Amino acid sequence: MRWFGSGDDSGGERLWRAYLEADHVRFLVEERLREADEERAEIRERLLGADVVPVLRESLRAGRGSLAVLNLLRDVGADRPDVVHALLPELYACCLSVNKAGIWGREVVRTLAGSVALHDDLAPSVDRTLRDEVTDVFAMRALVMLLDDIGDTALMARWRRAALASPDVDVRDIAEEYPADEGAGGPAAADGE
Repeated sequence: MRWFGSGDDSGGERLWRAYLEADHVRFLVEERLREADEERAEIRERLLGADVVPVLRESLRAGRGSLAVLNLLRDVGADRPDVVHALLPELYACCLSVNKAGIWGREVVRTLAGSVALHDDLAPSVDRTLRDEVTDVFAMRALVMLLDDIGDTALMARWRRAALASPDVDVRDIAEEYPADEGAGGPAAADGE
């Protein structure tokens, strides 16, 4: 009869020891992750208590740590619309891409739009994009996704007119994916759109 631990290192006993070791490592990693999450939350609170806007603005402009900034704003944007609103020009620039930064940027701006009227702040940037980027398929697609997300029908109407007049056939095709809203009475219906 073989006893457990009798020196036979084959099969089940060896695998059991390997499993126990892996389980212990997993426990240690989970514990460290909990500690890191607590430390991160504490630092985030201290960060948001400081004058954080210039640092975040520089990170977004330089592209260093921009995903970390966007992730922070995704976490705290609903509670700190003042910080998000102060970064709107930089966020708008992020929103004009179709990559992860663009997706997260649009999410942050959409959250802000739930508590702050953005039409007047966004209109000059949108007009500049429609003038300068009207042949950039990616920028035009990202812009229409942003405008659709925030529900600004007046800016959507401007976008649609510019897209339909674009010399780029691919941009004109995007306009067909977003039909005109006949009853546009969005936040800026008063500006003649």
